[in-house]
Amino acid sequence: MKTHRVDTYAAVEDALKQRDLKQSLYDEGGILMDKVLVTLHGNEHRHRRAVESQVFRRNFFRYYEDEVFPKLLSETLNQFLNESEIDLKALGYRIMVHLSLSFAGIDRIDGSLEEADAQHRLLIQLGQAATIGQYKGDRQQILDEISDALSEFENRFFSPSRERRLNLIQEFKDGKIEEESLPRDILTILLMNEDVLEMPHELLVREVAFFYLASSHTSVHTMVHAVHEIFTLYAAKLNELVDLVNDPILLQRFVLESIRLHPSSPEAWRRAEQRVILANNQVVEQGEKVVIDLQTANRDITVFGSDADQFNPIRERRRRLSPAGMSFGGGMHACLGMNLVAGTVLVNDEDYDSENHEFGTITLIIRELLARGMRPHPEKSPEKIEASERDVWKIYPVQFT
Repeated sequence: MKTHRVDTYAAVEDALKQRDLKQSLYDEGGILMDKVLVTLHGNEHRHRRAVESQVFRRNFFRYYEDEVFPKLLSETLNQFLNESEIDLKALGYRIMVHLSLSFAGIDRIDGSLEEADAQHRLLIQLGQAATIGQYKGDRQQILDEISDALSEFENRFFSPSRERRLNLIQEFKDGKIEEESLPRDILTILLMNEDVLEMPHELLVREVAFFYLASSHTSVHTMVHAVHEIFTLYAAKLNELVDLVNDPILLQRFVLESIRLHPSSPEAWRRAEQRVILANNQVVEQGEKVVIDLQTANRDITVFGSDADQFNPIRERRRRLSPAGMSFGGGMHACLGMNLVAGTVLVNDEDYDSENHEFGTITLIIRELLARGMRPHPEKSPEKIEASERDVWKIYPVQFT
């Protein structure tokens, strides 16, 4: 079967909007990914996305950034940041486990270190489902791990979280509590719309697990790459990192520029449901595959300038063009949580409104880590994963001074 590739910004933007191109990147990870939101297509996708978008009602991003996030971040750092050196990637997962659980709708049952370790382990194991298609080694062992992890996730964490939310929903229906007292998360929204969605139990488990792993992995990938770009740029002037702590708008620019250069999914894969003609006049017949090269498109010199492949956080911004490029996707599968991760994007920094601006969780995490004295490890170098086709860090040692 023929495979087509698009890699210019215009062609990628067009391909992502083509309604007859169906998501196919996660086909190999069907053990978890089958029929979750990101793999749905057409009316079924639009219907479920419309329901799940309700979690972002009534200034959700401000609520999350101002009320939920600071407490979770402080609790996590106080629990795990107890040594002068640490692997930033591992710390990132510790942070994002708590944030992602909150967003997905999974409760911390006892708050113990053992429980946190289990949730971290499950996140890593379940996350393999999203990348197994690009894995070069033996896949059967990975599939077995995912299956075991999914069962443990359901029995230990999903079931009690579901039970608590069902009780709260019943109290709301009985008029005992207001709707604002319900948890603002994906699981609650799904349970509130059970009759409309008619999702089988096992799909409900996988859907919540998907949101848990998706928001975690993409955020950790983004955070570590952004920190690497910052440390590289400030290598000869580490004492000036305090400037970024004091200027979160500039720090947010660093994060968005890093997202452009290092998308968590460098490619999107689609399969044609019927004959499609792409913007570059390629004809894609039914059943043929289209590889949408986001990373190359994000470095298109006709869009981002002659230095498009370089890290330049103060590059000129253009209206209707995201400084993160196409890293959050586009069309029907544009990332639901992009504002939560990246915050409000300003064309002009002078438009900054201190009371209403959202910086995004990645900027706020990095800001807090820098404020606590995070610096590159002077002796241990970061390493990348050689067995992956993606640009992924294996370890990233840092010190806190």
